[in-house]
Amino acid sequence: MTTLYYIAQNLNYLVAGTGNKCERVVGYTTKWGDSASDFNPIGEFTVEEVLQIGKHLGVPEKIINKAPNDGLGGQTDEEKMGVTYAQIAEYLETGKTEERALEIIKKKEKLSEHKRNPIPIYKRL
Repeated sequence: MTTLYYIAQNLNYLVAGTGNKCERVVGYTTKWGDSASDFNPIGEFTVEEVLQIGKHLGVPEKIINKAPNDGLGGQTDEEKMGVTYAQIAEYLETGKTEERALEIIKKKEKLSEHKRNPIPIYKRL
């Protein structure tokens, strides 16, 4: 991320975020890593919605159909999280999903709250 910001600064560019709504709610992001950006055009879209946008824009099927994977450890994102993106989207849209997934999502949502909030700053009196 530091490198991206260095390049952006030198070219007078902004850094685009790539995290989606499903990843954000469960904290599947690195604070000041892939979550750092100047704007995020897909931040309010679920994974399925991002894929639909990709299809509409003509993104190759081989990319659309590739299982999301952060490239660390050989597992897909869903295997690492223990829930599917569809279950997370269902939770976001209805507040419900399969019981075991709901427990995992709610726990991850609570534990990752700090990633979605501004940094606390000491207020002088």
